[in-house]
Amino acid sequence: MARKVLGYIELVWTCDSCGTRNPGAIRSCTSCGAPQPIDVKFDRVDPTTFNFIKDEALIRMAKSGPDKHCPYCGTRNLAETQICVECGGDLTVGATSRPAGAVIEDQSASSPATPTIQSAPASQAIPRRPLPKWALIVIIIMLLASCVFGVMYFTRMSQTDQLDATVSEVYWQRQVALEAYQVVRASDWEANIPSNAQTYNCQLRYRYDSETPRQNSEEVCGTPYTIDTGTGVGEVVHDCYYKVYEDYCSYDTMQWVVVNTLQEDGYGTNAIWPSTSLGTDQRFGDSTERYSITFSTSGEDYQFTTTDYDLFQQAVPGSDWVIEVNGFGDVTGINPE
Repeated sequence: MARKVLGYIELVWTCDSCGTRNPGAIRSCTSCGAPQPIDVKFDRVDPTTFNFIKDEALIRMAKSGPDKHCPYCGTRNLAETQICVECGGDLTVGATSRPAGAVIEDQSASSPATPTIQSAPASQAIPRRPLPKWALIVIIIMLLASCVFGVMYFTRMSQTDQLDATVSEVYWQRQVALEAYQVVRASDWEANIPSNAQTYNCQLRYRYDSETPRQNSEEVCGTPYTIDTGTGVGEVVHDCYYKVYEDYCSYDTMQWVVVNTLQEDGYGTNAIWPSTSLGTDQRFGDSTERYSITFSTSGEDYQFTTTDYDLFQQAVPGSDWVIEVNGFGDVTGINPE
């Protein structure tokens, strides 16, 4: 977010020696003369409003940077001062600059007319009861059972047997998408729409946030707050960003669209692709193929599915093969004898 300056307000500080509240720009207590301490805390004069100052000298002071304290007498001096105004000490070496940049909190003291609301006493925490022994035993048994099941599962998956089998049946299925070049109605951000498309019903919609102004943007700012400049003058700022709006349009364009899916299937190794007479502005699109081979051995049937047409053509019914079967009865590999 971008931080924007709204103006400057006067701050006050409280003397540690006598408790007197002094204007922020005053460097020693107006009551007892005690110097402003290095770790002084500034407060707002009015915690509910921002009374912006007009004094250009105070504004320049706030913009010049945090004050610095003399290493010899502790007197607070302006940021650009090189010789201490109190003792004449050299401020170019050893001077301590006041911390700056912290957010000054609003005063939270309640007005005398406002009753203080006492919060209800927190209920005592209920001590947690330990799990009974039988519950711990059940949890342990379940964990052990899960581990045993996992080991058995992966063992059966990795264990394979080679069997002599005969092809008893083969089945194939092939599909081809039929596409037509036609008008498609869609909607998108105007910047993403193809240049040859015809747009209509464009409306501004919120799209993203930006830290800098953009075309068709709306500035959104948060609640103002005060920053300690380290000079006794507070800088009132708020964080802003820009909500950017762009045209979202409906449009018509020409595209290839799937209008039908042609399918052929059958038994035997003589698989063919589906075909049809193409009309004007039509074409064949993506195609898929799937081949299933059923093997028989020792009275058991096993099915293997592949997309390898060359392998499928070798699976002539009645031919002999060696198949690999895992512990779950799934065929993991086939080889002709």
